[in-house]
Amino acid sequence: MRKAKKCGVTGGTIFLGEGTVQNRHSDKLGQTEIHKEILMLSTSDELFDQLYRETLMFLKKNEGIAFSIPFKRWQLPADGQEQMNISTDVRPSHFCIMTIVDRGRSKACIKAARAAGAMGATVIHGRGAGIPTDFYFPLVIEPQKDMVMIITKKDNASLIRQRILSDLKLEKAGNGIIFTLPVNWTGGLLESRSEENGERTT
Repeated sequence: MRKAKKCGVTGGTIFLGEGTVQNRHSDKLGQTEIHKEILMLSTSDELFDQLYRETLMFLKKNEGIAFSIPFKRWQLPADGQEQMNISTDVRPSHFCIMTIVDRGRSKACIKAARAAGAMGATVIHGRGAGIPTDFYFPLVIEPQKDMVMIITKKDNASLIRQRILSDLKLEKAGNGIIFTLPVNWTGGLLESRSEENGERTT
């Protein structure tokens, strides 16, 4: 975050999560989850180029990954009428598959994704909102949620999404939701190198 601010980024949001790793050594030791920090920044194309050159060039193994998602931007001109600028030049090479399920079901989600070819996932813990909470005086019990984030190549996205949808029965109301976001740049995924080493990590 400090390096990003030096490049001109005004602020960002940090999420705490867990990354999944799958290799021979971690399986023997029982270490299949590692703590992660997810940093989300909003930048212009020009600022992103500078940020990449000076900060995000971590293409070495186990130093992290980075990816960019195109956003629609709303601008409020002087007349007060809202305008929306939509880019039509987005040609994603990868997709970010986001699945939100009840706490404890993230492992089933990751298992389904891996069965369809996913390299790994990052789990972010959160709380549900917009649905009734359970009251037990003086406590308010809110539903705990897991958000599973998977970055995958464009060719694999549909198969992984359908496998998660089917295995977790997400078509049934209340079981969770799934959606995909286009990714137009990635760095540090090391997909081919991981396969050669018998390791899968995201």
